[in-house]
Amino acid sequence: MLLRNRKTGLGHIAATVVLCLLCLISCGEDHGGSSSTWKLKEVHRFYFHQPPNSFTGLYRTQGIATDGVQWFFSWSYGLERADNDFYSLQRNSSFSLPDRICPGIPPELWDQRLDHIGDIDYHDGIIYASLDSKADNYQNGHVALYRSTDLTYIGTAHPLIGAPSNPRDDVASWVAVDPARGYGYGKEWKSGNTINGYNLKNWSFSHTIAMTRPLGRIQGGKVRGNWLYMSSDNETRSIYRLNLIDGAVEELFQIPAPDKGDVEIEGIALRDALNGGVDLYVEAYADPDSSGYDLSNPNLRLDLYHYWTPDES
Repeated sequence: MLLRNRKTGLGHIAATVVLCLLCLISCGEDHGGSSSTWKLKEVHRFYFHQPPNSFTGLYRTQGIATDGVQWFFSWSYGLERADNDFYSLQRNSSFSLPDRICPGIPPELWDQRLDHIGDIDYHDGIIYASLDSKADNYQNGHVALYRSTDLTYIGTAHPLIGAPSNPRDDVASWVAVDPARGYGYGKEWKSGNTINGYNLKNWSFSHTIAMTRPLGRIQGGKVRGNWLYMSSDNETRSIYRLNLIDGAVEELFQIPAPDKGDVEIEGIALRDALNGGVDLYVEAYADPDSSGYDLSNPNLRLDLYHYWTPDES
């Protein structure tokens, strides 16, 4: 079985290296959009082969979520739990070269050709994992529920149909939960000006939210207050937020372009900052050698961008 990324070719991860702000071009600058308060604080780097064949970062290449104390990550075939300093605590899946995969997707879902986890979310002890079928060209979207304490599947998965105007068409790149309103959200990967709203209890389709501008290639989303924050793998690597009340879309900033090679933007997460303000994290899967995301390439890595703002209003 070949391991492939969602849109390019998989691979990510390894030992952590933190790049301080002074080492990055434009780290202290704003990258456009209507918000001038988001600042890049640091970049955590997780290499695939430090140590060789460890694949530490591989297990963080699709999504990210937090309960405020620990981190949850996803890769195409499973989940990982890590402490606040990103040290791995538990995984429910594994990979080894050349292509051996032990998936954390349960057999009853795997047998439905559900073979790709995207960005995830967390609420009240449950990890919500977006799930779709690469084999079926992403036409079989689901959300699967896992216990956050041990990463076990709780036996519940709901199909994601999406809007009646565009049913099932690549609707499960990510899911975001909004417990205050009782909804979950998602969006087709292709460009469009609506967000799909689902009833959180059973993920049946509820409504659409019309956005003031079309967005495409959205790879992750999280709800905070009245806002849905989203990461995009578009040409500008833009980070957006959508007002859930009036549909207004803002571009907050753009992830810096790589010095060389290829990069794919992945999941997003937010949390209250320790000393006030808000932390925002964005995953970027980097292939500096343009190797086609060859998993044996020692330079493959997952970059985790950490931004902060004192005021998100």
